[in-house]
Amino acid sequence: MKRLKKKLIIFDADGTIWDSEKDVFLAFNHTLTNNGNKEVTKEEFQKLAGLDLGEMFKRILSKDKETLANEYVKKYREYYIDEGHYADETTLFENVKETLENLKKQGFYIAIASGKPKRILDKMVECFHLNEFELVLGTGESCFKPKPDPEVLNYIMNELNVSKKDAVMVGDTKADITAGKNAGMDTIAVTYGYEKIDILKMANPTYMIEDFKRLEEIIAYKND
Repeated sequence: MKRLKKKLIIFDADGTIWDSEKDVFLAFNHTLTNNGNKEVTKEEFQKLAGLDLGEMFKRILSKDKETLANEYVKKYREYYIDEGHYADETTLFENVKETLENLKKQGFYIAIASGKPKRILDKMVECFHLNEFELVLGTGESCFKPKPDPEVLNYIMNELNVSKKDAVMVGDTKADITAGKNAGMDTIAVTYGYEKIDILKMANPTYMIEDFKRLEEIIAYKND
């Protein structure tokens, strides 16, 4: 296996760094039922993986999709973020903390590019004592377009003065992998997250891994 020589690793958060599916699922259904809608099943929810939160609600709602989706996003975030339900059941995936520490020691720049708002990402990074990230950026409540648009990835590379050939995107959904490819960088798909493996294969990432720790086998720090 040929190792990728890089300087910057950009990670998705949900489904890649931490396992937040249960809390997000509960908050999503809490928003629906508190506004007179039926709950979605776990299978229905998982089919929405990788979509912007507003788009997730639009796919579920039967009428007034645009107006209600924006209203539901606001109510979801009040419950999930402001009322502090973002880490009731959420945990880091296996081997994440130690692997990030090892990558940082090797000299890599490490960043997060997520669909979550930055204010919740900052809370979660602090909650899990993740001090390795140079940049933590969200597309929710920001001027960045959501993935698969590469805008946030290009911003990170520009801020850290790293070229696309020296960067890699790591994520668990088709949107993550497509965003990385749209930015012109190599991509690594993790198979333990929210997306089904056959969909990840169709996205054609550079590598697929079943364990976060395998990043240390696949990526080597590039010295100029």
